[in-house]
Amino acid sequence: MIKQRVAFVGAGNEHLKIIKFIHQIPEYEIALIANENSGSEGIKFAVERQIPITTNLNDVLKIANVDVIAVLYPGVELYNHFVNSARPSQTVINSDHLVFIYDLVSSIINSKYLQIENQFVTNTKEISRAIDSFGLITKNIDILAINASIEAARAGESGKGFAVVAANIKELVKNSRELLGHVKKIIEKFLLTQRSMSTFRETIFEKQEDKDN
Repeated sequence: MIKQRVAFVGAGNEHLKIIKFIHQIPEYEIALIANENSGSEGIKFAVERQIPITTNLNDVLKIANVDVIAVLYPGVELYNHFVNSARPSQTVINSDHLVFIYDLVSSIINSKYLQIENQFVTNTKEISRAIDSFGLITKNIDILAINASIEAARAGESGKGFAVVAANIKELVKNSRELLGHVKKIIEKFLLTQRSMSTFRETIFEKQEDKDN
């Protein structure tokens, strides 16, 4: 897969969520982050993830194979500078474009994902309750089979046929318990996947209340 290489011009605290968003998309690779303040949150994020950084904004124009230049600094002067200086093959976008895309995708994914997540949790709980109920039934059947075996033994020769039936029931209960254990493990894996997806979603997108503040 050929990745689109993105260079950011601007990496202040207000830009961090957009940088994180792009960083999480497999089809994109951050080639460089340029910010005049070397102590900004965006620069710190880049250093932690070994993304190239610079305090000279024009270094962005020197990087080879950059497909997109994202100018996050406010105002049109710097944006126009990169529009006029970029190569014909490069796309230059500003923060307004990125914020619009981010908010749109965030809104769609959050709303749809939450619907799916809630339905998934509800279905999983229903399955778990059904498994618990079935487990109680098999436990009671097992007790009945044990009692039947005892009564068959007391009956002697005449109870041998019933003893065979009781033994088969106990074997069936044993297999049912093994199956229930297997299903429970599958549900645990589903829940682990759901938690991972939820964490991933929260990593990419800021919570709505944080965005509104």
